[in-house]
Amino acid sequence: MPITRKPKAPVSPSSSIDIDALINRGGSIANPTLEKEAGTQKQNAVVNLRIPHLLLERIDQTIESQTLKIPRHTWILQALLEKLERDGIKEQ
Repeated sequence: MPITRKPKAPVSPSSSIDIDALINRGGSIANPTLEKEAGTQKQNAVVNLRIPHLLLERIDQTIESQTLKIPRHTWILQALLEKLERDGIKEQ
């Protein structure tokens, strides 16, 4: 018994226009409530911070000497928050 391929549906030239329209339209997220929540929350800001090499070594030594290791980023954020609290600046 011979095996034949599945017949292909004919492709019309107008179908490429529909595909382009779909691509150009873009999409949306699966859960619309997340989109609303994302718009109301403040996003993190990216800040390039230049730290002298010797100061960075001191920070790394301090982190390494602690029993519980935390990422350098977390340590710097904690230090910033401690400084703000010490100066009496409250969180908004």
